[in-house]
Amino acid sequence: MDQLNPIAPPVEIIQPAPKEMVDKKIKIKKSVPKFLWIILIIFSVITVLFFFFIFVPGKKILAQIENIKKSIPVIQQAVSDKDLDKIKESLSTVKVQTASVDTNYKKLAWVKILPIAGNYYKDGQQALIIAKEGIETGEILVKAIEPYKDFLGAKGSSTSNEKTTEDRIAFLTESVEGLIPYLDQIENKIALIQTAIAEIDPNRYPEEFKGYQVKSNLVKARETIDESYKFIKDGKPIIGKISWLLGKDAPRKYLVIFQNDGELRPSGGFWTAYSTMTVKNGKVTPGIASNIYDLDDKIASKIPAPRLIKSYHINVPYLNLRDNNLSPDFPTDAQIFLDQYYKAMGKKDQFDAVISIDTNILVDMVRILGKLDTRVGTFTAEPDKRCDGCPSIIYELEWIAGRPRNYIEKNRKDFMNPLMSSLLSNIMGSEKTKMASIIEASLKNVNEKHVMFYFPDADMQTIGNLANVTGKIVDVEKNIDYFHLNDANFASAKSNIFITQKIKHDITIKNGVAEHKVSITYENPSPASNCNLEKGDLCLNAAQYRDLFRFYVPVNSKLIKMTGSEVEPVQYEELNKQVFEGFYGNKYALNAKSSIKTSVQYTSGAAIGSTYTLLLQKQPGTKAIEYELTINGKKQPTFQWVADKTIKLSL
Repeated sequence: MDQLNPIAPPVEIIQPAPKEMVDKKIKIKKSVPKFLWIILIIFSVITVLFFFFIFVPGKKILAQIENIKKSIPVIQQAVSDKDLDKIKESLSTVKVQTASVDTNYKKLAWVKILPIAGNYYKDGQQALIIAKEGIETGEILVKAIEPYKDFLGAKGSSTSNEKTTEDRIAFLTESVEGLIPYLDQIENKIALIQTAIAEIDPNRYPEEFKGYQVKSNLVKARETIDESYKFIKDGKPIIGKISWLLGKDAPRKYLVIFQNDGELRPSGGFWTAYSTMTVKNGKVTPGIASNIYDLDDKIASKIPAPRLIKSYHINVPYLNLRDNNLSPDFPTDAQIFLDQYYKAMGKKDQFDAVISIDTNILVDMVRILGKLDTRVGTFTAEPDKRCDGCPSIIYELEWIAGRPRNYIEKNRKDFMNPLMSSLLSNIMGSEKTKMASIIEASLKNVNEKHVMFYFPDADMQTIGNLANVTGKIVDVEKNIDYFHLNDANFASAKSNIFITQKIKHDITIKNGVAEHKVSITYENPSPASNCNLEKGDLCLNAAQYRDLFRFYVPVNSKLIKMTGSEVEPVQYEELNKQVFEGFYGNKYALNAKSSIKTSVQYTSGAAIGSTYTLLLQKQPGTKAIEYELTINGKKQPTFQWVADKTIKLSL
C-alpha cells in the first residue's frame, strides 16, 4: 500500500505574524505616501519662494539692467561728441535706473545666507557699489572739466574758433590748480571702486557664458581700476605743476632731443638733432636748433669706446654723444646729454627740463593738423609707398637727413628748427575742434614713452618719476616680478621702421619661485634698401640687421638658457636689475624679408607670495608688440604691449 501510493510532500504550516510586526508593516506602507507628500510640499514651497522672491524680482532686475545697458552707448557717443550736457543728462538717467536696481536687489537679501548663492549675491552687492561710485565719479569729472569746455573744444563752449590754442593754454596756465580738489574726490571714489572689485573673485565665474567673456573681463576690469587709481594718485603732483611747466611764475627753458626710433637705441632712438625753447604763460618761443653731429664736433675730448660700442658697433673707436644713450634709463642718458651740451655750448642757458620726442608724436600731430608746411618741405601722415606704406613725414625726414651726398654737408640734419617752429605754430594756432585730439595724442605719446621728461631739479624729477613720464627703469618691491626687453640697433640703418616683434612668455610658479621662458620673434617683412651710395638711394632697411638685446629682470635671477645669441650670454647687475645680454647680426643676422628668434629661460629673483604681480616695463620708442602670456598653464588674454603694464593674479 505504501508502495502503491507515493509519499506526499511535507506541508509548510504558515504561522500568523505577530500583531506588532503586522502593525509595523502597515505603518510603513502608510508612511511612504505621507513622506512623498511632505517632499512634494517642500518642493512646492521652494518653487513658490523661487518664483516670487527670486524669479519675479530677478526678472525685473534683469529688465532694469537691460535699460541701463541701452544708456551706455548714449554716454559713449556723448563723450565722443564732447557733449558735456548730454553726458550729465545720461549719467543722471543711469543713476536713477541703478537706484531702482539696488532697491529690487535688496529684496533678495535673504539669499546671502545660502552656502553658494550667497557669494554671488554679495558679488552683486559689490557690482552695485561699483556702479554707484562710477556714476558719481563721472559726475565729479564733468563738474571738474566744465570750466575748461572752451579749452577742450567741447560742444556748447561759448567762444568761437577765432580763439586759438595759445589763448586756451594761457587760460589753463592761470586756472589749472583748481582741478586738484576734484582729483582728490575722484581718487577717493576710485579707491572705493577698487575695494569693491577686489571682493569679487573671478575664479567663481566661467571663462565664457553665452559668448560673453566673463572671467577675463573681470580680470581686465580689476587691472583697469588699479591702473586708473595709480594714474590719478601718482599723476596729481605733476598736474599741480602744470602752471610751473607752462611758465606762470617765470619762463621755463627746455632742451628738446629728437630720438629717431627708426634706428632704435636703448632710450628710444638714435640721437639725431636737438632744439631749445622757452615757455612763458603758456606761450612757446622756439630757440636754436642743430644736428647732433655739430654738437659732437664742438666737444674736443674723445673718450675711448666703452665695451658695448667696442663689442657690437662697427668701426666706432670713440664714444660720440650721438651713441651715448646706452642705458635703458632715460634720466641717466638725459643727464649725459645735458652735461655734454653744457660742455660744448657753455652754461649760459640753464634748462629746467630735457624733453625727448620721437617720430610717433610728429606723425600723430601732423595727422591731426592735416599737413605741416615748413621751409624744408610739406609733410603729411599719408602712407608712402617708397617706405612700404610708412607715414610720408617719416620718409621725407629721413630723405632730408640721410640722403646720399657727394659733398660734406654739416647741417644736413638741421631740420629741427623749421620743423619744431612750424609744428608749435600750427598747434598753438589750431581751432578749438582740434584741441581735444591734440591733448589726447599728447597724453597717449607720454604714456607710450614717445615723449619723456628729465628734470635736473631733484624734487621735480621725483614728481616726474611718480607720474611715470620720465622713462625711468623703476625699482620694485622684492615680492613683485619684473621684465624689460631692451634692443639696440647697431646696423647704421633705419630698419626699425619695418621690423615688428612678437613675444611669447610662459611663467610657471612653484614653491614661491617663478620660472620664465620668453621667446621673441623679430620679423622684417620689407625688402632691403639699395645702400650703395653711388646709386643715390635712401638706405632705410639694412640687408642685415644687427641687434644688441638685453633682458632686465629682478636681482638674484638665475639664467638657465639663452638662444638666438651668437655670443655667450653676458650677465651683470645694472639699475638694480639682473641683466642677461645677447647679440645677433654678424653670424646670424635678421635679413630683410625674413625673421629670427631669440629666447631666454631663467628663474626670477622675486619672492612670490599668494598673489603674483608682474610689471612689464616697455622700452621707449618701440612700436606695439603682440604679447602672449601664460601663467601656470593658463593663457592670459593676448594684448598689444604699448606701455608699462602690471599683471596681478591670485595663485
